[in-house]
Amino acid sequence: MGKSSIEMLEPTAPAQSKASGQAEASTAIVVVDIAPTVIDELTDPIYPADALAALVGDCVLYVTITIDSSGSVSEVIPSWKRPNIPNRYSDEFLDAIRVAARSWKFEPARLVYWEKTKDEDLKYLYAVVVPAMTDIKVAFAAAGRVR
Repeated sequence: MGKSSIEMLEPTAPAQSKASGQAEASTAIVVVDIAPTVIDELTDPIYPADALAALVGDCVLYVTITIDSSGSVSEVIPSWKRPNIPNRYSDEFLDAIRVAARSWKFEPARLVYWEKTKDEDLKYLYAVVVPAMTDIKVAFAAAGRVR
């Protein structure tokens, strides 16, 4: 039976909001970008049976996930910012990650708006939940055999 492990990497794209561009024009407004965080343990993808039977061995994939404003993964695509070495079973490994990602839950990314006071203190104004993208590394390890 094969195994896999997941490693969250630094976000690849900052959260964006139409309002953030307006806020940057004012020096009295400070916008803090809070990245999404994992709520529960991430379910490991299952090593594809065909790849295991073909003795593919260990395989590492870097994927970019999009976390929507509800904290669910809305998209899983191969990362363009990190190296992936394709093999005959790349699509099966990617599909395994997509299946596992359906169960992943995150606290969504937020943009928090603060106003600088005359005393240089920060006064909370409001927060906006926004979609965010981040890369993950998934390492598949072949162990045992398919039965």
